[in-house]
Amino acid sequence: MTKKFKISFLEFLPIAIAFTLFTIIGTISHEYGHIVVAKYLGYETELHYGSMNYNRSQEEIQFGEIYEKYKFSIQNNEEFPEKARYQKLAKKLYYDNLFIAIGGPFQTILTGTIGLILLLFRRKKILQNGMKFIDWLYVFLSLFWLREVCNLTMSVYSSIVKGQKSYFGGDEKNIALMLDIPQGSVAIPLAIIGLCIALFVIFRVIPKEQRMSFIIGGVLGGVTGFILWLQILGPIILP
Repeated sequence: MTKKFKISFLEFLPIAIAFTLFTIIGTISHEYGHIVVAKYLGYETELHYGSMNYNRSQEEIQFGEIYEKYKFSIQNNEEFPEKARYQKLAKKLYYDNLFIAIGGPFQTILTGTIGLILLLFRRKKILQNGMKFIDWLYVFLSLFWLREVCNLTMSVYSSIVKGQKSYFGGDEKNIALMLDIPQGSVAIPLAIIGLCIALFVIFRVIPKEQRMSFIIGGVLGGVTGFILWLQILGPIILP
């Protein structure tokens, strides 16, 4: 007789709450990934509930002034007195913007990878003794990788339903554009890796008897966290 999956309310509720909290934590920590890089490069930053801003640097102001002064020569690829300075500023600003864009996904991926590695070290004990609190923590950290899956899914959904021109969006698209490679070159591989990690955690780490509660709690908790932070609390707390 096939054993039926069971959903325990006592397991489901804490999982849903944890996913809600980690969705919010993951969103804020992702933005801090951008902020840390921007501050290291000398920019003033501002955190918002779902984004961050960094100020215009002196280099950017100088770059704009040179461009306005020699716009015709620049657009026509002609020589002009401050060309060397202009090119140097352009290179610095390009790498600043690129590294700041990478900072957010890098933080998310690094956190997820650390969680996965710690989980792998604990896997034998999990199989022997079941899930402990520390194991659940590592599970939620490893699932930071789900951001890459969710981002691509939502971008494709927006393209199909809302008629947006690109199937890709967010930092991954911006990074690809700055690197002058196809738009999906960053988003697709990261989403595939994230999906593989999520499937491994769910089907190879989470015990069978808790798996269905985890999946349903994860979906509802993730959606709740997204709505609660990005549409309700976030705009009030960090407008």
